[in-house]
Amino acid sequence: MLAQDGSAQPPRPEDTTSPASPSTSPASPAIPAEDSKDGKHEDVSPTTTGGQGTTKEINIVETHPRFHAPGLDHVTLVKKRRKWSYLPGIRLEHNLHWACGLLETANSGDFAANVWNDVPVPVFVIVLMAIGGTIAAVISVFALLDGIKAWHNVKFLQKQRQLLQTQRSQQLEESHPTEELDVLIDITRRELYTEKINRWGMDVMMGGGAVLISIGTFMAIGGANKKVFLASNILSGYLGNAPIAIFGLVNCAWGIYMCSIKRAHQHAAIKKLPDSVALSVVRTYCFRVRFFFIVNGISTFIGGVGSMLTATQWWAYIILVPVMIASFFTNYWWRSRVGYDRPVLNFPVGMDKRGLIEALEFANETSRLAQQDLEAAMTQLAHDPTSLEAVLRGFVDNGLFEPFSVELIKNKEIQKILCGEKGKRAEIEVQNLVGLPEYHQQIVLDMAKKFLEAEGPALFEHRTRFLAEALGTYLAMTGDDKPKEEGASVTETEKSGPC
Repeated sequence: MLAQDGSAQPPRPEDTTSPASPSTSPASPAIPAEDSKDGKHEDVSPTTTGGQGTTKEINIVETHPRFHAPGLDHVTLVKKRRKWSYLPGIRLEHNLHWACGLLETANSGDFAANVWNDVPVPVFVIVLMAIGGTIAAVISVFALLDGIKAWHNVKFLQKQRQLLQTQRSQQLEESHPTEELDVLIDITRRELYTEKINRWGMDVMMGGGAVLISIGTFMAIGGANKKVFLASNILSGYLGNAPIAIFGLVNCAWGIYMCSIKRAHQHAAIKKLPDSVALSVVRTYCFRVRFFFIVNGISTFIGGVGSMLTATQWWAYIILVPVMIASFFTNYWWRSRVGYDRPVLNFPVGMDKRGLIEALEFANETSRLAQQDLEAAMTQLAHDPTSLEAVLRGFVDNGLFEPFSVELIKNKEIQKILCGEKGKRAEIEVQNLVGLPEYHQQIVLDMAKKFLEAEGPALFEHRTRFLAEALGTYLAMTGDDKPKEEGASVTETEKSGPC
């Protein structure tokens, strides 16, 4: 008889039968074998076959792996001014600034300059020009700051795509299937172009347009000078509004494409998923994404056309009023309903229908528990919520360790241990935290519970959105209509010698 490690073992008493009654002995109960390292579980049912030996049937039941895309367990933090943050580019960040929803308002800051385009300029018009130009200038600063954050995301996604394409090439060289990597590459491609067009492009084109409009509006105050008057009309007219029109056209085209993609994801989910939590989440997320791109695409297109008309037609500003409202609304909708953050996807396990469904429902349930029952959420996240190592491993597995590290360093005692009172850089690692004295371990554990209560619902909601995106993409790109079988039955015949 062979043990699980392959070494020879003597037959157990229950594996042999008396030669006097080989066929009449009662069936022996199944003997569960110990779990192996790969997660397989064997139900061993011994039977007898005369004097030739013992034949046993082993039902191998393999626990299906849940989709697993962990975050980092080692984070480098730096202090800029009074604020700690991790290095940019280590994950996709969901950090769109709310002020970017006012960019359409900023681009209407030339209202007074274009409507009262007269010389000499009335005093009340000068006041309106100063207000409009200042608003456009201030909001363009927020666009610049958000554009820097968006560029960090773009660089992260470019590296992510390169990593996945390298892995795909290796799989092809080894004649392995690339279906899972194709799904991840497709997700990353959409994330990349959405970040490039819908966010970074908006910051650059509309923010740049706001700068030109601001300059032109301030110049209009000195419109008595003919050269200044001409330059003002150019900057606050066609030149200042041209980037906005170009962005509106490109963004609308991308929105049409994204709507068609999410429609395909929704149809695939309805066709291939049973009536379940996963189906409900995917359908809801597809609707939210489509709604965003429909409203955002139409409003930016109309805004682009309207902005070009405002150079000569005062009534075009009436068209821009609903565009301003839609701009602020879609900014809020993206931040609260659509956008998400995620760690690096480095060949995650469980990248199939069942694995994604289980991960999606786990994240959705944990988000709910973190709001309603903290202890239940801690137990769901870590098998032993009183163990700091188990809790931190749960944070790593679900991509929470990076944001938790930023919260952790705010504690003066922990900060003093990790980098000193005046340190500007800290290395936070799971193993180092587990190695702290018991008193400090308890501080970290208490902070982890408070963090999960305060930030857990939102972070797991982001993870749920990403997993809904991943599951919808997987179902639309593959023919995996059925979950894989939970186990297989094999028959092993072993010679136990003559009875």
